[in-house]
Amino acid sequence: MISKRYIAAFVLTSLALTLSSCRDRTPVINIEQDKVELIKENMINANHVVIQSESTQIDGYVQRHGWNVKPLPCGASFWEYTCGNGALINPEDKVVVTYRLEALDGSPIYTHQIDTLVVGHRDVTVALDDLLQQLHYGSQAWLIAPSNSAYGVVGDGDRVASRTVIIYNVTNINKL
Repeated sequence: MISKRYIAAFVLTSLALTLSSCRDRTPVINIEQDKVELIKENMINANHVVIQSESTQIDGYVQRHGWNVKPLPCGASFWEYTCGNGALINPEDKVVVTYRLEALDGSPIYTHQIDTLVVGHRDVTVALDDLLQQLHYGSQAWLIAPSNSAYGVVGDGDRVASRTVIIYNVTNINKL
């Protein structure tokens, strides 16, 4: 049942809209839209700060470990420490990947992970998928992925926390 208060509010709103439509058209500042734009701008700036901070941490990690990294399209970097002698891994290849996963501070996340995936389908993370498309079967590589190309703002819902820079040690890649 509609309350009298709701009907009164509706009538007053309708009257206000009718009267305002008869006046000159002067620009009206939409305060709510301004708030939304300000929030968006603040979120963008916060993300830039996070990305810059992660980039600085990653650069220090790479330098300390003496890796000769190559960039990936997603913003991650990798160092292939054992060059595989198999065929180049292609999109749509079904592969079994064995890896270890740790946080940037060295704390283990997954000590022995085996995933079956289709390359190019982003079945795990963008960074791992981009890496696989650069390697040959039999390659071994370190992959360092900023949070935005790993598990992002939410993590993996299990062991990877929000906004975690991830280090993969890919130790085996086989074609199915």
